[in-house]
Amino acid sequence: MSLLLPLVAGCALLPAADAEKPAPLRYLRPDMGKYVLDSEVTTARSDDGTVVTYRAERPDEKMTLTLRYDGAGKLTAAEAALDGTRKVATLTVGDKGRGTLKRGGVTDLLKDLPADPIVTTTGWGEVLQLVRRYDAARGGKQEFSGLWIHPVEGMLNQTFTVERQAADTITLKDKEVKLDRYRVKARGGDFAAWADADGRVVRVEGLAPKSAPVVLEGYEGATKGLRP
Repeated sequence: MSLLLPLVAGCALLPAADAEKPAPLRYLRPDMGKYVLDSEVTTARSDDGTVVTYRAERPDEKMTLTLRYDGAGKLTAAEAALDGTRKVATLTVGDKGRGTLKRGGVTDLLKDLPADPIVTTTGWGEVLQLVRRYDAARGGKQEFSGLWIHPVEGMLNQTFTVERQAADTITLKDKEVKLDRYRVKARGGDFAAWADADGRVVRVEGLAPKSAPVVLEGYEGATKGLRP
């Protein structure tokens, strides 16, 4: 899977104003018969804009991706930091497709950047971003330009797609909850994603054989019967 990251109101990437900082969203994956932390998403909003932080707890690599948006919800900067090291990649997005990428003491001047790109790194954060950006009124398969950044490997241009396919119903604490099911083409492959009425992703599952799901904490049992 490819994460971190803008998977939110109460969990939206650009949430409504709230007097208190919302609690992080914790996503879990099955491991040796139990669920362990896979990633954590925190959203903070101020008068200046919104900051979304994804922390991926992958077994092979732990990474934190921070995305900064201005007051209009447009991406202005992104930072991917390899936990436990000083290795950081910092992307600044300017006007007219221009920006910079700082990595290892070197600054690259960029041009022809996509407008308001989806930015991702280790993990599957682009899935959360794609579901949030999906235009339900327009429907159909929708395409988004993006960037993959990494403190060691640099930057790659990406193209992502997302399409709403159906609606499924689960039972959570004796109440029926309707979920929209999406098919997402991300850097790490094809995924199914389920989101509630607020756009909060509650389950992500790769479509490759034997892919393990990632589930929002509290939804482990309720979403177990869902199938892509």
